[in-house]
Amino acid sequence: MLVLGLISGTSLDAIDAALVEIATRGQTLELSLVGWAEAPWPAELRDRIRGWSDPTATVAPGDLAVASMEVGEAFATAAEGLLGEARVAIDEVDLVVSHGQTIHHRVDDAGRAVATLQIGEPAVLAERTGRTVVADLRPRDIAAGGQGAPLVGYLDALLLGEAERTIAALNIGGIGNLTIIPAGRPFDSMAFDTGPGNSVIDASARQLLGEPWDRDGAAAATGHPSEALLDELLASPYFGRTPPKSTGRELFGDAYAAQLIDRGRALGLADGDLLATATELTARSVSSALTRWAPVWPGILYVAGGGTRNAALMAGLVRALARATPAGAVPVTVKPVDEVGLPQAAKEAVCFAVLGHEALHGRPNSLPGCTGARHPSVLGAIWPGTNYLELLEWVAWSRETAQPIDRIVMRHTGGERKGA
Repeated sequence: MLVLGLISGTSLDAIDAALVEIATRGQTLELSLVGWAEAPWPAELRDRIRGWSDPTATVAPGDLAVASMEVGEAFATAAEGLLGEARVAIDEVDLVVSHGQTIHHRVDDAGRAVATLQIGEPAVLAERTGRTVVADLRPRDIAAGGQGAPLVGYLDALLLGEAERTIAALNIGGIGNLTIIPAGRPFDSMAFDTGPGNSVIDASARQLLGEPWDRDGAAAATGHPSEALLDELLASPYFGRTPPKSTGRELFGDAYAAQLIDRGRALGLADGDLLATATELTARSVSSALTRWAPVWPGILYVAGGGTRNAALMAGLVRALARATPAGAVPVTVKPVDEVGLPQAAKEAVCFAVLGHEALHGRPNSLPGCTGARHPSVLGAIWPGTNYLELLEWVAWSRETAQPIDRIVMRHTGGERKGA
């Protein structure tokens, strides 16, 4: 089955698209990556959405409704762009899966997720492509008592888990999320949001440099992180909260960066020091999370996401992990997820292609240890396309021999990444 996955993360840096051939062999999903791309956001729409991340922002229902249609159009354009680059006709695609764009993720004072909202009208995708669409994957998990995040733990556990050693996976998007996969027990994996990924770094760069991000961590590399300010920041209740837990730009966004800058200014920090502190915050929040919550120190940490392009952040992460290594443990090896055949830039879009494929087949596509839900659920709603009945026939036929999926493998990666 040829599946097109679409996602934009909390950083709003691009719309990611991946075209994946998915085959079921017994209890294994075999993935062949046909192509992937990053499409730019329409600047005005991106800036409008980013402004809504402030938890005190007031958004008129009509404005939100219009934006959802516009985001649906932007996602459809990204899908069409990838298909053109891959030279694949739309009627060759069996299924389109869209995460949409998160506008708000509400967690109460007790750490319970009570609501989540992604926009990007799936009906627009179904209309523009003519294909069947799976979308709205997070609310069902919250309805089952979970956080609705991070959902990438499903892919991490079944793709990266090993029989003999504990493995961890880190995605550094706007928010950092971590998956810990115990040796030989992928379905017992745990996952949670560690805190800021790029969100605070990017917000600080916008406020200090007038730039959308600190390119390659160059500005942070000119400064030194403030230990005093880091101690204050890492004392935040979120970092000490027991998983499962999730967060977003509502907590670690522009307002948080402004407070970091104000406090740093009071301490006499220069711009480079402020960016170095924001960068170190992400690195140490990850190492601290592993120290607190990993039952066994992992042998490998696979990394992905836009943060891997920030040299200062990656260097800080390696240093923080080295300091955090427990006595007698072997220091964790940090590797790009590319080493298992999955390009890191495509990982989240591939993940949602997999989640949508499983939803269409009626198989649970969540892990309770990763989201905190009471039980696994089938996440996602379906918007029928012109091929819907054909897909139903395929699913009905395949169910006769279907078994629960317990492993995912990468078989082939083709094409090349196309930049925004």
